[in-house]
Amino acid sequence: MVERPVFAIRPYQIADDADAEAPGLWELEYGFVLERLRSEDSKVTRFEFPGEVDLDYGLPWNAEIGFDYRAQALLVERESDLIEPVSEFAIFYKQEFKTWKFDILDIQIGGEIGIDFPTTRERRETDRFNLPAFIAVSLWDVYDTFSLHFLVEGEVVELGGKDDFRLAFGTFIDYPFPLYKDLRFVAEYGIEKFEEEPRQHVILAGIDWTNPFNVIKVMGGEGIEYDIAPFFWFTENESVVEWGITAGFEWAFP
Repeated sequence: MVERPVFAIRPYQIADDADAEAPGLWELEYGFVLERLRSEDSKVTRFEFPGEVDLDYGLPWNAEIGFDYRAQALLVERESDLIEPVSEFAIFYKQEFKTWKFDILDIQIGGEIGIDFPTTRERRETDRFNLPAFIAVSLWDVYDTFSLHFLVEGEVVELGGKDDFRLAFGTFIDYPFPLYKDLRFVAEYGIEKFEEEPRQHVILAGIDWTNPFNVIKVMGGEGIEYDIAPFFWFTENESVVEWGITAGFEWAFP
């Protein structure tokens, strides 16, 4: 297994890396997203509350198991109505497959598969679940400076129903600021496409801060990171750009 510092997957909207959590180590991620969306007759604000909570545990064979809960709500501005929250619960298994170490970088391949259960009335109308899976390639410590990651993800939506298939590609980079290595610039570009729908593109850029003000002395554990990043969505052949902002943290502890 390749020893890595704690590395936050947040705040990325699509991408992930190939690295699994260290054996016996827990990793807690929390984040929220606020988005401005279009609708046919009114402006819509979508926000996640209480947000997304992800808890991962490192397994001895370069793998991890994860539990994820996410809640979303829609606020229709014209009507000032709060539509019933939509939430989901998922279980994931992630595995590192192979790592190659070279002078100028390390290359790592990993994958993840999960099952996504509906937990609210809106999602339970069909009583069907989603099956996401991805494979990721990580280029670690390129020229001892930055890391670059690529992901291809497929997801069967509402298994046993209409069975839409979602395909996504994501890539992201983290680059430390030269004068302060604990503060990193992060950026992501991703594409999502359902079978009959046009492609959607996402662009994200923000910062990730490791252990600000030595907060780990208070929190304990192995490491803690905070992040904040705006992002933009746009759909092919449409002129409207949707935008949002995400913020959260990741904390690793034994």
